[in-house]
Amino acid sequence: MFKNKRFSLLLSGTVLCALSVALASVASAAPEPATFMRDVQPAFRTDEIPVIRKDSPLFNYSTEGAIEQIKMTGIYNERSFRFYSAKNELISKASVTLRYTPSPALIPQQSQLNVYLNGQLQKSLPITKDQLGNQVSATVDLNAKQFDSSNRLTLEFVGQYTQICGSPANPALWLTVDSSSYLSLNTQKLRLANDLSILPAPFVNTISPSATTLPMVFASTPDNRFKEAAAVLASWAGVRSEWRGIEFPVYYNEQPAEQNYVAFVTNDSRPDFLKFLPRVEAPTISIVNAPNSLYAKVLVIAGRNADDLLTAARYLAAADAGIAGGMVTIENFKGEPDRKAYDAPSWVNTDQKIPFEKLSKYRGQLTSTGLHPAPIKLDVRLPPDLFMVNRSNVNLDLRYRYTRPMGGEPAQMRFLLNDQLVESYDLSPTKTSNSFMSQFSFINGLANLWNNTSIPSRLLSAENQLTFDFQYGLAVDGGTQANCKSVTLIPNQVEIDPNSTIDFSGFYHFARLPDLKLFTVSGYPFTKYADLSQTLVLMKKDAPANVMTTMLNTMGRFGAQTGAPVTKVTFDSAIQNDNAQHRDILVFAENSADIDNLGKLEPEIILEKVKGNLKSNFEAKSKDAAPQSTVTEDTGIATIAQYESPYGSGRSVVAILGDGQDGSYLLNKRLMNPGDLKMVGGGVAIFKPNAQPASYMVGPDYYTGSLPWHQRVWYSLLDQPLLLVLFTLVCALLFAGGIYYLMHSLIRFRNRRN
Repeated sequence: MFKNKRFSLLLSGTVLCALSVALASVASAAPEPATFMRDVQPAFRTDEIPVIRKDSPLFNYSTEGAIEQIKMTGIYNERSFRFYSAKNELISKASVTLRYTPSPALIPQQSQLNVYLNGQLQKSLPITKDQLGNQVSATVDLNAKQFDSSNRLTLEFVGQYTQICGSPANPALWLTVDSSSYLSLNTQKLRLANDLSILPAPFVNTISPSATTLPMVFASTPDNRFKEAAAVLASWAGVRSEWRGIEFPVYYNEQPAEQNYVAFVTNDSRPDFLKFLPRVEAPTISIVNAPNSLYAKVLVIAGRNADDLLTAARYLAAADAGIAGGMVTIENFKGEPDRKAYDAPSWVNTDQKIPFEKLSKYRGQLTSTGLHPAPIKLDVRLPPDLFMVNRSNVNLDLRYRYTRPMGGEPAQMRFLLNDQLVESYDLSPTKTSNSFMSQFSFINGLANLWNNTSIPSRLLSAENQLTFDFQYGLAVDGGTQANCKSVTLIPNQVEIDPNSTIDFSGFYHFARLPDLKLFTVSGYPFTKYADLSQTLVLMKKDAPANVMTTMLNTMGRFGAQTGAPVTKVTFDSAIQNDNAQHRDILVFAENSADIDNLGKLEPEIILEKVKGNLKSNFEAKSKDAAPQSTVTEDTGIATIAQYESPYGSGRSVVAILGDGQDGSYLLNKRLMNPGDLKMVGGGVAIFKPNAQPASYMVGPDYYTGSLPWHQRVWYSLLDQPLLLVLFTLVCALLFAGGIYYLMHSLIRFRNRRN
């Protein structure tokens, strides 16, 4: 019986072994399911990610802008520097090397220089006897555990020059910090989780002032739908980057080296290095690890076809704050309705009074503290075609609060517009608040019209800054040694009431074109509808990567200027099927031959003018423009030209043409920065290496917008001062004649009665 039991167990074990071998062979023969991670995740250790050391001048991080030297005194005894750390970056080690010179009048050991990181003391540097009057070099290690995404390094000077009855205002109390001081950071990249909730990080920088470089990858030259999807995503990234600037290098079936990027893939079109991605059955957005990279991420816009890519891009632009997880599948997304004219989120509403609360971008922007509080600044972006001839004043209802000036010292609140003084108001020592209503001229409209009638169509700057600068007088009396007085300096606090209002209503929208400054500063006329629902973009089917980059940089610039993604833009490669009717046209090309059926738009003439073959057609925009500034090179040139569209009255064509790689490079480096190109104007702007853009007035004028008939008459006469004088005299004669006739009739009537 025991033998039978052993035999039974042995037989069962043999059967189980054979069964396990069979199952293993079947599993090995079965195809492995597709996955996002298996082929992407490289085998690596965290200590294999290199540590990068970067030494940067400390003054590069100054909160006061560009400076050459810092002088700290008894009253102004602190200076701050701000630096940043990206979400996918770890600061493993940091130090600051200070080169400073203390005043020879300081008392050693009782005077010191303190270094703080995010409010935490890092080290106190005592000033010794042999350091007085000499430059000192000291290195302070910073605690890596106290770093955050936004970091503040503060220097505090504590000075003592006498044992008794000292005054913080004494001129012998100072310490200077030299510009050769520098900050050393050891950084290491991190591999973040594949989580869409952290968007726009790590693809778009929204923390530091640095510009973003975001490559976009396609399997091959994209068709029109691919281009529309890429344009939507580029504008979304531009919205998130705001004023920082963003550039989009384009790669065809090539992987960018060690950086985050965006890839557009369909089931039938995907780069070779992303073949491992699974097929999809709906528009999807996902984040995956970049192949062969220790830390880079790929934002994958995927779909069954190009239409799905456009849906996914529009969904991301509309709902990026509400998505999470490694992948999201989009179903039943219908998109948003077309935007209305002038409703760009970043533009001020000109139909009603705007409270300052809506102009502020972050909490605490309307408040300032300190012995001399920093100016309170508000950015005001307006539609670029506001016409102010009929009314040159803007209504301002300002309310503010402040701490009382101490000791009867004088104090003022100065109101500046674009760094120009508008008004100043005394701060009463008997009050803590004040308000006033005023009308101020944004730009002296009539004065500008009479002094320079070459650009009367835009009398109001599209980008403006309101500054409220509170100035307190400060007199410090430390007494005498016989009657010593202790001095405590109390910081002041000032606030602008968020219920203060500014009113831009009542202005007409009217502009004389061509005027490229409207385009370069605000994207006008295309951004009149912020989603570009009335814009046609023309590019050839097989557009090279450099032209694609120019297009994407422009779309990113539009997003930064309006605060809205271009979700309704339309692309085509030719004028056909009435696609240009009642639309503004934006052309991207290396030369005019790239676009089919564009003979009616005369791009050949533009290029001929750019290359100098029709120099006689150039009219210098300003008297300072020299004749030799006309470009005659065959390479390394680029142009932006504007003229009226032959397919619609008042509609515009803007052609952005870069002659080859060099020409595109000139354009792209300027288009990536929203603050650049502000000096461009006229009808044609020419770019060449190592030179400022040259602007020229070319072609006939045309108008967009609407004005009442009497305003049009007034506007037309402004360019003709002699005709205006004659018209005034005629009106005076007619008026006098009417009065004369009326009085004569009245006399005759009285004579008849008598």
